[in-house]
Amino acid sequence: MHITEQSPFTPILNYSFHSRAFDASQYQDDDYIYFNQPLPNKLQRAVAKRKAEYLAGRVCAAKAMIPLGITHFEVHSGEDRAPIWPAKIRGAITHSKGIAMAMVTDAENVLGIGIDIEHYMADKQELELQSQILREDENEAFAQLGQLHDKPLTLVFSAKESIYKALYGQVQRFFGFDAARLIDCSENSLRFSLTSTLHETLPQGFEITVFYQYAHNMVLTECVHLRQ
Repeated sequence: MHITEQSPFTPILNYSFHSRAFDASQYQDDDYIYFNQPLPNKLQRAVAKRKAEYLAGRVCAAKAMIPLGITHFEVHSGEDRAPIWPAKIRGAITHSKGIAMAMVTDAENVLGIGIDIEHYMADKQELELQSQILREDENEAFAQLGQLHDKPLTLVFSAKESIYKALYGQVQRFFGFDAARLIDCSENSLRFSLTSTLHETLPQGFEITVFYQYAHNMVLTECVHLRQ
């Protein structure tokens, strides 16, 4: 499988990142050996596309950690499917239709990082999924966002995925799309408020800023949970 160093995005957050393009149609199991990554037992029977996505994400994670002085570390997944990073490292991995990215940091004030890449949803899909992703009390802010962008639901979906990744390390349990409410938007950021207390460091009303950018019919969202 071809995995080439390529990024349609330059993240706004100033942490170490690495992005790769990959062609899942050319995937073979030997690719894990070539890229010096272990094929997890739980993926042995997975379809080639899933194996390719996992591998590309782990290659990005390994490359992103090199500037932090970490080499040859294998980023496994826990039972909750979250990446298991080295001690004192916070990070996130994302992939979407042939693009993968990882972002990591060892900054002591960072409790979690979230990144997500999504290809644009079709208009019909945005309409069908709107009630699953949006709360009713987000309608006003969402209408404002719709005046700025043609694919507002894709953006909100991606932003809430990034929030989940950034906060999960503290929360350590599943929480849904309704846990964060869109309250404001600008040309490169969205602001959300937590609708309930998720953790002692994440009380109801806690606000989170998610940065975003578009490229090639994709959106990248990114956010960070900082120690207060």
